[in-house]
Amino acid sequence: MNIIIKRISKFFAFFLIYATIAYSYLVAKGFVVEEGTPILSNAAQAKSASFSKEVTGNLVVGDSITRVLGNKNAPITMYVLSSMTCSHCKDYHKFILPKVERDFVLKDKLKIIFVHLPLDVVSMRAAKLGYCLPQDKFYDYISELYGARDWLFSNSDETLNKYAKQFGLSDAEIEMCNNNKKLTSDILMTRDSAIKDIGVTGTPSFIIVSKNKKELIGPHKYTELKEHLEKLLGE
Repeated sequence: MNIIIKRISKFFAFFLIYATIAYSYLVAKGFVVEEGTPILSNAAQAKSASFSKEVTGNLVVGDSITRVLGNKNAPITMYVLSSMTCSHCKDYHKFILPKVERDFVLKDKLKIIFVHLPLDVVSMRAAKLGYCLPQDKFYDYISELYGARDWLFSNSDETLNKYAKQFGLSDAEIEMCNNNKKLTSDILMTRDSAIKDIGVTGTPSFIIVSKNKKELIGPHKYTELKEHLEKLLGE
């Protein structure tokens, strides 16, 4: 009997480890939910027949977590919905965002609003610390975290704290930020709004608001996005 119990215990332990690894992989890669099944966002993109989907809902983003990159009066707004633990989000930030800045943001054609959609406790904490920084440090902090992933696999909060300190937060401010329940509530409210009001099903996702319409798009090549934005600017 003891042997049987030990074998069953080993089986459940193995299953728990497997489930944890699988979940971590999906979180890191970014995922979407299709018919109740999570699939990788790049696979979902390959199955999508169109580049964008027009939406009518309004994304609720509180003033306390609104961070604008570019001219606030730019004719097009692009919301970038990301998780700090999503590798596809990291790739977008590293390879596509600089081109968007060069061709559209710096020319006052478009402004970007980065919106945190945390998928886990770690990405929530990273998001909160970013919002507690001075607003002019927000995007530099995001770039730094996407570039250095030691904090993602660390068992110590201090690894992430060192980046918050690097951009100006003190130990007392970090503690206050971590305990800020209103900030947590605002982030979760926006995440819920993205899912319920817009139809976002994974990260990264993008909401483009132009003069005549509001669109939801998923992961994309820069050439596709550039062509789409130029078309919108010409309307």
